[in-house]
Amino acid sequence: MDSVALYCTAALVARGIYWFICILGPVERKGKRASDLSGGSISAESVKDNYNQYCTRLRHTFYNLVTDIYEWGWGQSFHFSPSIPGKSVKEATRIHEEMAVDLIKVKPGQKILDAGCGVGGPMRATRLIQISKAHVVGITINDY
Repeated sequence: MDSVALYCTAALVARGIYWFICILGPVERKGKRASDLSGGSISAESVKDNYNQYCTRLRHTFYNLVTDIYEWGWGQSFHFSPSIPGKSVKEATRIHEEMAVDLIKVKPGQKILDAGCGVGGPMRATRLIQISKAHVVGITINDY
C-alpha cells in the first residue's frame, strides 16, 4: 500500500513540474507578469489604490479593536517591564519608564520624539513630562 501512495505522489509531482515548465514556460520568455496584465478593465494603479485603502482600513480596524483590550490588560503602557520583587506590575512599569528617561538624560525644554507611542501612556505618566519639562511628540500608526 505504501508503494502505491508513493507512486501516486511521484506522478502528481511530475505532472505539476511538467505543467509549470512545459505548459506555462518561463515568464521571461512569454512576457507574463502579474503586474503587467492588461487583459481586463482594472488598471495597475487602481489595484494599488484598492490595496492601499484595504491595508489602511485593516490596520485601523485592528488597532481600534486591540487597543481597548491592551488598555484593559496593561493600562496605557503597552510594553513589558522586568518584575521587581515586592513591587506591583504597575509600580515596576513606572520604575522602568523612569529608568528609560534617566538613561536618555532628558533636560528641560529638550524636544523628544516617541515613535510608535501607541496611546502615549508613558509620555504622560512619567517624569518625561511631569518633571523634566521636555517637549514630547508621539507618532503612531493609528488615530485611536
